[in-house]
Amino acid sequence: MKLKINEQLLCVPPFISTSWDQVSSMETEKDPSSAEKLILMVHLSDGKVIKIPDLDSSLLEIIFAAHLKHLEKSGTQKEELSKSPAAFIQNLTGLSPDQIASFPIKLGMSNGMEGAENILQHNSAQGDAPDLPAELIQKIVSIAQIMAGGDLNDFPKAEPHCNCMHCQVARAIHNGEERVKEDEETVCDEDLKFRTWDIAQSGEKLYTVTNPLDSEEHYNVFLGSPVGCTCGESHCEHIRAVLSS
Repeated sequence: MKLKINEQLLCVPPFISTSWDQVSSMETEKDPSSAEKLILMVHLSDGKVIKIPDLDSSLLEIIFAAHLKHLEKSGTQKEELSKSPAAFIQNLTGLSPDQIASFPIKLGMSNGMEGAENILQHNSAQGDAPDLPAELIQKIVSIAQIMAGGDLNDFPKAEPHCNCMHCQVARAIHNGEERVKEDEETVCDEDLKFRTWDIAQSGEKLYTVTNPLDSEEHYNVFLGSPVGCTCGESHCEHIRAVLSS
């Protein structure tokens, strides 16, 4: 496993691998073993604090920048949800108003935020409902996560043998994404983008970054200490490409 830092997740082996939704805040403190080094303190939503030592200053800046982008994106989504909940859900799910209205469990968002706190409720009358598409369940989980501030640990558990919308979503939340992805693999926006760089690991913490349109343009990126690239820039796109790959 290698370092991976982008707007969705933070992976710094062997210390942490989690989505930004599970990170409540971050800070640095001085390393008692060295006046020149800092320790990154990652505060998780469950109250745990992960300490990551010996991070290069360039990596620290990239980590904080990725977290900031996530916070800004989450803030925008919350604002959209509060201003026009129904429109937000339509944009997020890609469903028409008629399709949303036909859900066996109402979202309660046709007029403002009334009932939004109960976006999904268990309904035994719909216990034999057919399975919802995996992509739709993931999008509904995203809505619930936004409304809960990113923490879904207290989301009600699914009832045994019930397949109503609430229970399907609850299983996806508490059992992880594996169940959701069994029948259908979601293609995200990132998968549809043309790649900018080809990345290959050439050694321990060493990567070769090559322009796919010009094989003569290539750089070596080192993710050790200090982090660096043969292009000579400390925060270059080649380092970011490796961290996001």
